[in-house]
Amino acid sequence: MQARQGAAINDMKVASVISSVQRAVRNHGVLAATYDVLVRSMNRFVYLKSFQCIVIERVNPEFSSLPAHLNYVRLEGASLSLFGGVKENELPEGFVRDALAKGDECYAILDGKTLASYGWYSKTPTLVDRDLRLHFNPQYVYRYKGFTSEPYRGQRLHAVGMMLGLNEYLNRGFKGLVAYVESNNFNCLKSCYRVGYKNCGHMRVLRLAGRYFIQNRQSCIDYGLELQTNFFAAKPSSELV
Repeated sequence: MQARQGAAINDMKVASVISSVQRAVRNHGVLAATYDVLVRSMNRFVYLKSFQCIVIERVNPEFSSLPAHLNYVRLEGASLSLFGGVKENELPEGFVRDALAKGDECYAILDGKTLASYGWYSKTPTLVDRDLRLHFNPQYVYRYKGFTSEPYRGQRLHAVGMMLGLNEYLNRGFKGLVAYVESNNFNCLKSCYRVGYKNCGHMRVLRLAGRYFIQNRQSCIDYGLELQTNFFAAKPSSELV
């Protein structure tokens, strides 16, 4: 019985992988799908990440309004606690507590009392992994942890949320938003490029035996975008190719 259950689980995993590859080929082409498979396969054995840095400074009017039944709001205290109690919203209590403690803000799109989409915004260096922290120019705001609930996907709420967030911080005197996206996350990159984000270099991270080797391209550093670790000194960029 256990052997049959194990085989069934493996079959489901294989089917999921095949389905994922087929979607990537259909949406982004064979080369992109091949790259995605290679990256995922390599990361089963070693931590190796390539991050595309992006920046946006102007609101795209095509994505700056919502249907009348949706509202764009800042989530605070009680609202975050309410939505954080739902597993599907991906807002664990510890994350929310730590983000608010450092001054980060969450802006969301609501459908009545239903959470449709949200994004987090930081004005200070922010952990992106257990050991890694992202630094950036304080004239910009770092947007991270974008999320859209399953029933609302495909409605471009991610794009609209980014534009409404950008408008909010431009009005406060910031120059724009910065972010990074894993280089094989083609769906997210496509959404960002659609609204007007521009590439500003990339960062690479390799972890071997608990030691990090970090490459921050100069074009990222021009925006203050740097990955740093507080545990080990990063090797110079020339040592990671």
